[in-house]
Amino acid sequence: MLTREHSERVYHHFYRIPRMGVLGLSGDGGPFGFDIAAALGADWLIRRYRCDAIVETGCFLGDTTEYLAHAYPRLPILTCDVTEECAVFTRHRLNEYSNVAVTHEHSAAMLSTVANSFDCAFYYLDAHSVENSPLATELALIRRGVVCIDDFDIGHPRFSHDAWAGVSCNAAFLRASHVQAEHYWTMDPNAALPFPCLQTRRRSGKAWLAIGLDTMPFSDCPWFVRWPIQCQ
Repeated sequence: MLTREHSERVYHHFYRIPRMGVLGLSGDGGPFGFDIAAALGADWLIRRYRCDAIVETGCFLGDTTEYLAHAYPRLPILTCDVTEECAVFTRHRLNEYSNVAVTHEHSAAMLSTVANSFDCAFYYLDAHSVENSPLATELALIRRGVVCIDDFDIGHPRFSHDAWAGVSCNAAFLRASHVQAEHYWTMDPNAALPFPCLQTRRRSGKAWLAIGLDTMPFSDCPWFVRWPIQCQ
């Protein structure tokens, strides 16, 4: 499990990030929606898979991006947003971080350029909205890497999820997208984490996948629960 040193490092960076997302997000922003459980899960996977880059889609005002820049200064971090004002703001916000590149473009355009340019990148996919989603296209572009899909239906009443044009972000969506993985994982809401989650408003579900990789790091961690993508 996480060593005390690693868990304290996550805590140290996580709660020092200004929550600029309070300006437009229902959960008032913060890294990973102010859910430290997600940050701990991401840290476990980034370290165990020895990820060599972090790719984020949908940076909004850069709360998660700034946390990642703080926590992983030796990794290249690439992020984008389809809204020019958000991309410009985030770029200005993070201009002191030499490892961060922020672009104004559709996520599919960015991924078509950078996906699979790294041996094992961590992909945080958060570009979808209530109106539409590029998620199926994003997943089709990723042939190898660790993936976290935000706003996913994990079947728990405390965790919200997105839907667009009547399509829910759930396991059926993964099946219909023909994602190149047999299973996905969710974090156990009752897992014994080293820190409690302080998000009292909107807490969003997340799906985690290993595409083109072995799944041992997931199996080694009791925080994650495995689910089949195909119907059994």
